[in-house]
Amino acid sequence: MTARRKALELGRNIAVGGTLCTVGDGAAQYAFTDTFDGRRLGAMMSYGSWSAIIYHYWYAFLARRLPPSAYVQKAALDCFVVTPGFEIPALMTWTGILGRRQTLDEALSQLRRDFPTALAVDVAMWGPASLVMFRYVPLRFQVPYMYGFGACWDFIMSWIAFDK
Repeated sequence: MTARRKALELGRNIAVGGTLCTVGDGAAQYAFTDTFDGRRLGAMMSYGSWSAIIYHYWYAFLARRLPPSAYVQKAALDCFVVTPGFEIPALMTWTGILGRRQTLDEALSQLRRDFPTALAVDVAMWGPASLVMFRYVPLRFQVPYMYGFGACWDFIMSWIAFDK
């Protein structure tokens, strides 16, 4: 793959991540609140954009290190290591500080409180989605696939983080 194509793929993943996090939060605001919060929407959009970079390289790393037949192992790493070790803490603290104007201590307190709920949703949603992705979706479409599925996740996480 050429350097230009790699850069375009990363750019697409960033755009997809930001857009679909925006869609998920916008839908949650529409469903659960009476007002529109642009700050909250911006926090979700910015989180989706920069976290897409992490996932872009994470999925490439898995593809290089594990054969296609190891899709169960890839899904387990994604669901039981990356999401609880990175995704949930990063999303909750990022949106806490930027979207809810919390201090770091307040965001971490909310993370401790909401982590069990977020982890339960993670296992229920991302386990099956990861298995399908690592088994059937080509590497270049894995980030868009997960963010497409992630719009549902963002809807739920937005509800947990902001509205619950």
